[in-house]
Amino acid sequence: MNFLLYCGTATQIIFVIVVFGGVSVAGLCLVRWLVPLDRLQKNHEVAGVTFGVLGAFYGLVLAFVIVAAWERFNDANADALVEATALESLYKLGAAFSEPMRTQLDSAVLKYVHNVIEKEWPRMADNTFQGGEIGAHELWAAVLAYHTADSREQMLVDKSIDQLNLVSQSRSQRIFYYQEDLPSVVWMIIYLGCLMTIGFSYFFGSNIFRAQVLMCGFFSILLGMTILAILELAHPYQGVVTVSNEPFRYALSRMKAANSYKMAAAKASPQAADSASH
Repeated sequence: MNFLLYCGTATQIIFVIVVFGGVSVAGLCLVRWLVPLDRLQKNHEVAGVTFGVLGAFYGLVLAFVIVAAWERFNDANADALVEATALESLYKLGAAFSEPMRTQLDSAVLKYVHNVIEKEWPRMADNTFQGGEIGAHELWAAVLAYHTADSREQMLVDKSIDQLNLVSQSRSQRIFYYQEDLPSVVWMIIYLGCLMTIGFSYFFGSNIFRAQVLMCGFFSILLGMTILAILELAHPYQGVVTVSNEPFRYALSRMKAANSYKMAAAKASPQAADSASH
């Protein structure tokens, strides 16, 4: 069902209704055509107990998986925030370096952020991103190659390395969540359990067939929507529900604001110096 990640919400809903609801109702009609109603009704007592146990077990499985997928999604969202915040801090630290390190570091940070927003995020959304791209290597090279002039600049380098560690760790987590899916055995249990649960509901025979059709259809659609939710949450960067790149956009706006402040301060300094001399 991964192809649903690249469909709109309306298409996803229609797919769930047609495939889960339609196929389950078709299976129910086939069973009722092949098996007489009186034979189905004879098994109601045993089937009811078994269906209750099976439904409870499958419900627990779905609950466990959807919680795990939700935690995965939240972790990916938190990592994006940490990465963006560390980049903003690194950019602000760059203002304290002397030239040409200041310009070099500022340029490298801005290049990294623009690359994440304009290239990496769209590629992750359409599943064409390559995890082995350069990443933060330019930032590391700029900081590690810098020769400090005094203890103050050495402290700035140490702080910059701390922020770079956060950037690299968060980036690695982002790529991991992008590349890795839930284990295949989990998906096998989800789909097999769905088939068994829906199929077991056919062992019941209602005197009002239309009512049973409606109950079977709604029950199957509910399972389909739950599986769709797990699919969306398990892929934080594809689908309708995704981790936003808004933390990087916000960090970029803060960098521009900091840059404007630095330029204003630089203009004010000569004026203050002239006033002092007079």
